[in-house]
Amino acid sequence: MTTAWRGQLAFALDGLNRLAALICHLLLVAITAVTVAQVFLRFALNSPTSWSEEIALLFLIWFGLLAVAVGIRRHEHVAITFLRDLLPLPLALALDYLAQLAMAGFMFSVMYYGQDLIALTGVQVLPASGWPKALLYYSATVGGGLGILNALGNILLRDVSMPDADVSDHPEAHHVG
Repeated sequence: MTTAWRGQLAFALDGLNRLAALICHLLLVAITAVTVAQVFLRFALNSPTSWSEEIALLFLIWFGLLAVAVGIRRHEHVAITFLRDLLPLPLALALDYLAQLAMAGFMFSVMYYGQDLIALTGVQVLPASGWPKALLYYSATVGGGLGILNALGNILLRDVSMPDADVSDHPEAHHVG
């Protein structure tokens, strides 16, 4: 892969992830606003809404699936590196590639079964808000797709001559020889 192509791919992935992170921030603001409004209306005015919990839950599901996908690109997921650190650097890199492929596979499952759930819900609506129930499951398709792109992008963009955050703490990564 040429340097220019790698740069364009990194730029596109990072742009998508900045957009997803912005959406996550906005969703957190919306979740907080809806929840605070519901608490105020329920306890201060004794006039609760019927839709607030449903909408907050919908936004939380979207937030969670987008955040997981962004975390894949940023290498921010929990990793147990004990075994990897015992391996020689080439095997440690191979294990990191395998981890990225496993994440892509998992996100493919999320996306695939999300499509099944969308088809299953058909034209059903959420009872309190009246919004299409499929909105709950589109998050799996969008988050799963972004997660797949990020995991595969991490594989394609890895510079094996200079290990990135995944193996930078590996004992051999700093060994000058």
